[in-house]
Amino acid sequence: MRCIYCGTPLSGIDYCTGCGADITVLKRIVRISNLLYNEGLEKATVRDLSGAVACLKRSLKFNKENIDARNLLGLVYFESGEVVAALSEWVISKNFCPVDNPANEYIAKLQANKNRLDTINLTIRKYNQSLIYCREDNEDMAIIQLKKVLTQNPKLIKGYQLLALLYLKRREYERARKLLKKAIRIDATNTTTLRYLREVELATGITTSLDVKYKKRYEKSSENPVSGTLTYKSGNEVLIQPATFRDSSAAATFFNIFLGILLGAALIWFLAIPANTQRVHDQVNQQVTDANTKLAGEVSKVQSLQDEVKQYQQQVDEVNKSKEAADKKAQGYESLVKAADYLIQGDQTQAASALENVDQKQLEEGAKSLYTHINQQVKTVLFQQYYVNGGNYIMSQEYDKAIEELTKAVKADPDQYDGYYLLGMAYYYKGDTANANKTFQNAIKKFPDRAAELEQFISGDMTGADINVTGNTTDPGTTDPGTTDPGTTDPGTTDPGTTDPVMTDPIQYDEYGNIIG
Repeated sequence: MRCIYCGTPLSGIDYCTGCGADITVLKRIVRISNLLYNEGLEKATVRDLSGAVACLKRSLKFNKENIDARNLLGLVYFESGEVVAALSEWVISKNFCPVDNPANEYIAKLQANKNRLDTINLTIRKYNQSLIYCREDNEDMAIIQLKKVLTQNPKLIKGYQLLALLYLKRREYERARKLLKKAIRIDATNTTTLRYLREVELATGITTSLDVKYKKRYEKSSENPVSGTLTYKSGNEVLIQPATFRDSSAAATFFNIFLGILLGAALIWFLAIPANTQRVHDQVNQQVTDANTKLAGEVSKVQSLQDEVKQYQQQVDEVNKSKEAADKKAQGYESLVKAADYLIQGDQTQAASALENVDQKQLEEGAKSLYTHINQQVKTVLFQQYYVNGGNYIMSQEYDKAIEELTKAVKADPDQYDGYYLLGMAYYYKGDTANANKTFQNAIKKFPDRAAELEQFISGDMTGADINVTGNTTDPGTTDPGTTDPGTTDPGTTDPGTTDPVMTDPIQYDEYGNIIG
């Protein structure tokens, strides 16, 4: 013990030899702390864990540097199944006394077994989830979780108490009694456990016996090779079992002779029949071999027929695929002709719709040239059509459909900046930050003059400015309504009290698909 004023080691006198301070009160406080530690140790020895915790906590209030009391408190917590509380006490103890501290060994043993730590964390999460289920009146799920918790951590007293309480609510008193008896064996004076047990006794009218029954075990000591007697030890007593309890009678002698004759006859019988048995086995094995050979031939024929069926089926599938490809190609040419007809008539919208049904990969060289010519004529219409649909889907918060439409818009006319911009915003409002960043980066590569406008959004932090569907930014002092409280909703959910300019600002278009205003 050292002086609290100057740190000088103290002796038996009532003042500090270093600074002369009166240390009478300090020594009295330390003695009280040690006395409470001794009481806690005695209670922990007889499994009065609740009383031990109370004494040890009082001891630490008098002297927080009482390493023995803090280590013992951690051990009591660990025995009660509260591993986190135990680790907390041991870590504090280690900080007070880093050298020659048993807490170092306790912590090292826990950290050496990673699976044990993972199991402890899992049981804590399951116990907390059980409490949530209880508050939601979902008792079945709570019981299932608590059973798993007690399987993985059989010393968690709180788990026994909560599961017993659920059984009490269901009036399954015997199950509750069984769990409470297990909890009593861990902590003999826990008031909560005793109170629940009293409720069980009042409900059933049967007093609970807390006596632990032990089976009497005997240890085999030795056997006398001459007399054949066996010697056992039971505590301090030695029990000797003789080889025989009484002499054999005449009847027993004749019985033993008759039994010997029977055993001899049986021995002769089993020596004579092995040849006959082997012959029967050989015949049976030959029959089985013949049957297997015949079965193998039949299986080979069936396999050959199945292979032929598979070949015919493959031919049918190939013909069907060829037919489907031809039909699809014919439909593509038909749609291409319709698109050309609509373009000649000046109806670019219908031409664009017809061109959507054409797969360019299936066209011949001449048809591809026609497709390219028509696409150049109507790509603006296609872009505006997909762009309008995508903007409307964003306003209705249907982000998957918006992404699909805006992707088509970008493919239809890759030279339109607004398509990339609105596609990136659709990904953002959906919460797909990775694809949103990728889209904005592609837009910067294609439109480097707009890089300053887009770089502020690539990091995923959209709080810098509000965005509208035309690709322009608004007042940078406002907050993006797509950014939400991280503790409540996902990035795509806005605060009901705010207004999202993308969701409320309607988009108006003229008959050619151009944005008005």
